[in-house]
Amino acid sequence: MARWLKGVKRVSTSSNDAECSKAVRAENTTITDPDDNATTSSSTVSKTEKRKHDESYIGFGFVDSNSSPLCTLCNKLLPNSSMAPAKLRRHLKTVHSESKNKNKEFFVRNKEELLESQKSMMHVTQTINEKATEASYLFSYRIAQAGEAHTVAENSIKPCVLDITKCMLDEKSAKHLPTVPLSNDIVSRRIHDLASYVKKELVTRL
Repeated sequence: MARWLKGVKRVSTSSNDAECSKAVRAENTTITDPDDNATTSSSTVSKTEKRKHDESYIGFGFVDSNSSPLCTLCNKLLPNSSMAPAKLRRHLKTVHSESKNKNKEFFVRNKEELLESQKSMMHVTQTINEKATEASYLFSYRIAQAGEAHTVAENSIKPCVLDITKCMLDEKSAKHLPTVPLSNDIVSRRIHDLASYVKKELVTRL
C-alpha cells in the first residue's frame, strides 16, 4: 500500500504542476486598458498577430506571462494588445504614479519577489493536492476493506472528519479537508486502481 501511494504521488506531482501554474495565472485579475484604441499607426497590430514581449519592459514594471504583460507591482495581467511601451508606461504613471521614477533595479527586485511568491504558492498547492490524493486512496482502501457502500465516504465519513478536525484542532486545519476527493465515482476508481495494482504485484511474483 505504501509503495503504491508513492507511485500515486509521482503521477500526482506532474499533473499538479500544470494545475498550480493555472491557479497562479488565474489569481492575476485580467484588466482592460481603456485607452487601447488610442494607439498610433506605427503601433497598430492586426487582430491575428500577437505582440511580443521585450526584456526592456521590466523598466515599466512588466514581465511576460504567457504572451501577456504582467505588472510586478499590482499583479494585474493586461491583454496582449497592451504589450507596447506607450501603454505599459501609461499604466505605470496612472496606476503606480509613486513608482514612475524608480530605476530598473527596483522593478527587477519586484520581479524576483513575484517569482519567489509564485514558486512558494505552487509548492504549497502541490503539497496539499498530493496529500489530498493520498488521503483519497487511503479512504477508498478502508472502505473496500470494510465492504461499505462507496457513497459513505462523502455522505457520512467526510462530514464527521470535518467536525472532529474543527473540534480537536481548528478551522484553519479543517479548511483543507474539502479538497480530498471522495465522490462515489472517485472512490470506485480508487478501489479499481488499488485492485489493479495488487493483481499486477501478484502476477510479477508468480
